[in-house]
Amino acid sequence: MNNKKFLKSMRNYFLGFIGKSRSNFKSYTQKTIKFITEKKEWSIFMDGKYISKNINQSISKNIIELSNKPYLFSNKIIHFGSQYMWTDWLDYLPKSNLYIATFYHGKLSDNKYSFDHINKFIENAYKLEKIVTSSSLVEQRLLNWGIPKRKLFKIPIGVDTKIFTPPTKNQKSRIRRDFKIDSKELVIGSFQKDGIGWNEGNEPKMIKGPDIFIEAVTKLAKNYSVTILLTGPSRGYIKSELSKRNIKYIHYYFNSIEEIALCYKALDLYLVTSREEGGPKGIIESMSSGVPIVSTNVGMAKDFINSGENGYIAKMNGVDIAEKASTLINRKDLNEVIKKAKKISEKADWKIVAEQYWEKIYKPLLETQ
Repeated sequence: MNNKKFLKSMRNYFLGFIGKSRSNFKSYTQKTIKFITEKKEWSIFMDGKYISKNINQSISKNIIELSNKPYLFSNKIIHFGSQYMWTDWLDYLPKSNLYIATFYHGKLSDNKYSFDHINKFIENAYKLEKIVTSSSLVEQRLLNWGIPKRKLFKIPIGVDTKIFTPPTKNQKSRIRRDFKIDSKELVIGSFQKDGIGWNEGNEPKMIKGPDIFIEAVTKLAKNYSVTILLTGPSRGYIKSELSKRNIKYIHYYFNSIEEIALCYKALDLYLVTSREEGGPKGIIESMSSGVPIVSTNVGMAKDFINSGENGYIAKMNGVDIAEKASTLINRKDLNEVIKKAKKISEKADWKIVAEQYWEKIYKPLLETQ
């Protein structure tokens, strides 16, 4: 073989190799999903972690990867775990990717920021392949705003039913002793971040209803010996208001799901006093943990709480919440209420939720590529 023929054959070989590599790269990228989370290892990060873990295990392939930045190259499926991250990034994203966004909560009337953000989301919804929401309440809201039904999918926020379990009497007594809580106390839980920012949280985040919570527990404290168990960051406002009223509280800032699940086992009651929510996780976590719950009509509340049967849905004021809480904890059939709540929470087990994401969201998009 002369030099020209040799060089030509080598050129063809390398071009063929590069072509195959590009083809394999394209195939790989098309079959990888990026789940975009917040930088803090908080609620959305945990959603992505459970969804990716369960799907990757079920199909025996690491097809979903977590990141706090979108993948800016082409031929990717990118799922923004929050609508806020989607609108923050959308001006910089290549058109060749397929995009999904989760819209958990928000009303045009909440504040100017929400008004501007929601309008931007609606105007750019045509760029999304699919939109996920966790509740019937928000699903209907999105439809009313003109989001096409074919793009919209309702999948609840999940709960790890193997970790969030009802305690035995001995477990509950031991955990309360560890927390230095008297056995006669009515222990009320509030585990949702309700302060602005990630520091002390002295400025209240009003859509989370910390003022309503204070009004409710103040009323309950007139008739019961109350201890408030708080977890999570930015609880400064709540702690300050409880101190002013001489209401006992304990605040733990745990970093693991297992530690938070332990806190639920110390409770007699869980209150959700928010004005706006996507979930919250406190609803299904408390129900799965065997803790009686009273919630305002936000997020997933009506999807999981059949008021009067497995908990109560109250008006957005502290008086009604306190009255329903008192009715609930004094019910003679409270154990039956707790069992019913536990049973309905099982439909939000992360394995079931992840399967819905795979069948309704990811698999159909992968099959179109």
